[in-house]
Amino acid sequence: MSDVTLPSRRNVVRTAAWTVPVVAATVGAPAFAASCGSTTYTWRLDWSNDNTTDTFSTSYPAATTSGGIQTGVATITGPAGSAPIAVTFRSQMYGTMQRDGDNLKVSNALSPAANNVGGLGQGAGLNVSHLAPISSGRANRQEVSISFDRAVTGLSFTITDIDRQSGDWSDRVELTGSRTYAGPNINGDGTNGPGNSNDAWRPDDGGNADNDSGSRNLTVTYAGTIAANSPIILTFWNNSGDGNQRIFLSDFTFNAAGC
Repeated sequence: MSDVTLPSRRNVVRTAAWTVPVVAATVGAPAFAASCGSTTYTWRLDWSNDNTTDTFSTSYPAATTSGGIQTGVATITGPAGSAPIAVTFRSQMYGTMQRDGDNLKVSNALSPAANNVGGLGQGAGLNVSHLAPISSGRANRQEVSISFDRAVTGLSFTITDIDRQSGDWSDRVELTGSRTYAGPNINGDGTNGPGNSNDAWRPDDGGNADNDSGSRNLTVTYAGTIAANSPIILTFWNNSGDGNQRIFLSDFTFNAAGC
């Protein structure tokens, strides 16, 4: 996309409205059974809340900033007999990196590309973004811890838009925990070792991709158990350039007990 005749795909999405939707859940009074903790359900954190086949609704309280920490909580309401699951996203900045105003917010439907993140057909995604001009190097980064208020298994989601544009930005993404991953045009294994052995996920030489392109997606899966209130940590930074920078997180799917 030409920077001369058209706005860049990052600037396009920056001009869109960004919202934190609030959805009223209409679930009957839960009939809690003594065995609800032994019943396992499949859950979906649906950022757009537009999947009519879901048996739950979601809400996204506005992210708040306090002492440099920004926190957003997604509440997933399940079927009768289960208790809602809270998923907490906690953002901390390091070095000179600053959050953009839409960090930890859901992309709005007014921007078509941001309402089909990664071309997944799931709708909007959770935005993780940095305010330009951004600083290069891992010392300047954002860490987003993601935790669940009860144990979950089989967590899977897609990180979209891991890309680069020469002289502007080059995304780097890391993720803790024991997980598998797969995706086209992405190098690295998403880890940061001692010394200079960082092997963050990074785009190949293919360059920039639109927000609704699937060419720079990475799907991660945690086959094992993630303990309650035991966060996984996503680290996001820039390797070169100083332009505006963002990635998106798709819907989350996982298994968990009813309470």
